[in-house]
Amino acid sequence: MNSIVAEINTNTKTLSTKIINDDPKTFTDASFPIGSAAHQGDVILVRIKELPHKAVVRQDRQMAIGNTQGSRHILQNGNPFDCNASEVIGAITSVCRGVELQEKYIGPVFQTVQDKASLIHPEHGDHYYEGDMTIACIYQRNLDVEEREQRVRD
Repeated sequence: MNSIVAEINTNTKTLSTKIINDDPKTFTDASFPIGSAAHQGDVILVRIKELPHKAVVRQDRQMAIGNTQGSRHILQNGNPFDCNASEVIGAITSVCRGVELQEKYIGPVFQTVQDKASLIHPEHGDHYYEGDMTIACIYQRNLDVEEREQRVRD
């Protein structure tokens, strides 16, 4: 009996390390076409066609709100922008049909510079973007016990 429990514990530990995939990821034009989405922890990154018209250069290179280690989604080698949330929603829904978004979950947008951008994070796998890309950040949401939406925070 003890050997069975030990084997289950070993297999569980092995499987849990395989489920969590925080390896660095590289996204190219071919592997990440317009309308594609990827996660870096609680931030969802969606490739959109172009920068929204009312975009304003953003000084803060942190793409998530907060001051915890989990909020440290830091853009390197790219240009960050603050955008009108309704424009970002329009840009996303034009390439991702059937998606429903609320303005409170819309974050910054960034573009590659000279076909490169890096989104670095201390806990989740770093993301490397290669190609002429515009990426919108969406904050993940979950329902609480009373089925109210809550923004997820690392």
